Amino acid sequence: MGWSDCQETSGDSEPDCRDAWLLQQIAGLDTEVEQRCALILEVLREKALDLQTDYTEAMLRERRTCQPSERGRIGLRVRTATTSAPGMFQIEWYRVQGKQRTKYLRRGKDKHGRPRMQYSLASFGRLTRWEEALILHYEPQCARLRALLHHIGQLRRDFHPLTTEARALVALGELDQDTTVEIEGDCI
Repeated sequence: MGWSDCQETSGDSEPDCRDAWLLQQIAGLDTEVEQRCALILEVLREKALDLQTDYTEAMLRERRTCQPSERGRIGLRVRTATTSAPGMFQIEWYRVQGKQRTKYLRRGKDKHGRPRMQYSLASFGRLTRWEEALILHYEPQCARLRALLHHIGQLRRDFHPLTTEARALVALGELDQDTTVEIEGDCI
């Protein structure tokens, strides 16, 4: 039902029809945003997992050719946090600290206090030459994926108040129709 259909059939209930149409459109938009975000996140996760696999294979190839002291200890992982929104994931670098122990590396913060999208080389600490070369190759790609993830999360967070505000507007309109207001001694 379009807005023009609502106008033709509304008669005296035009505000009710208009409100229902508005809520229906916003709900449809909310559904569309969530569905599109889910599809995009699925593809981004596949790309992140491909990067993880490529890095791991390259790292293992290099490790086989190195002396034990030059084997390196940096890894890349794609994981879902328990507090993440549906479909969201993280792309993180870690340092192996012994058998079955890892420490996730920090990206640091930008000048506004928000987490950076890209790790600096200083975040990795001591590196072998081949690890540094691999990180310089893979980290810019990971950073682009992190930026896309950030923007999708921001889109979701910014969109939800639209639905809330529309419902509040409709509820406010319903109160206005049933309420008389006194302004300077006159009732409206």
